[in-house]
Amino acid sequence: LPVPPDPPTIEGLESPHVRAGDTLRLVCLVRGGNPLPSLHWDKDGVPLVGSWVTEGRPAVSRSRVTLTVTPEDDGATLRCSTHSPLPPGGGSASVTLSVTYPPAEVTIAGTPTVAENGTVALSCTSAPSNPPV
Repeated sequence: LPVPPDPPTIEGLESPHVRAGDTLRLVCLVRGGNPLPSLHWDKDGVPLVGSWVTEGRPAVSRSRVTLTVTPEDDGATLRCSTHSPLPPGGGSASVTLSVTYPPAEVTIAGTPTVAENGTVALSCTSAPSNPPV
């Protein structure tokens, strides 16, 4: 008897607030479905490679993906989608990342020499960071 799958859920992420350099190990879970749905991951619409397996009765499909967080992932949306031949055809679950990262560099600029009792103007700038320094 054809049965649509339950909506997917994402596990393995306690909070969408992550740090650059963290390794995310996410699992997308979908219960049921006959025929079984296929599972697909993407980041901002770009497909990610993930392995998926189905086990048990009633069936539970799992897709795992591993991702190392970079500063460029700030605001990125990770989505797990199901595809089923039955109406409504599939569903999705997603999370939007908020990445914290330090500045890549800090620069001090100004005149390197000054006369005794003289005045020197220095400026300090940093590369982007989140939160801003």
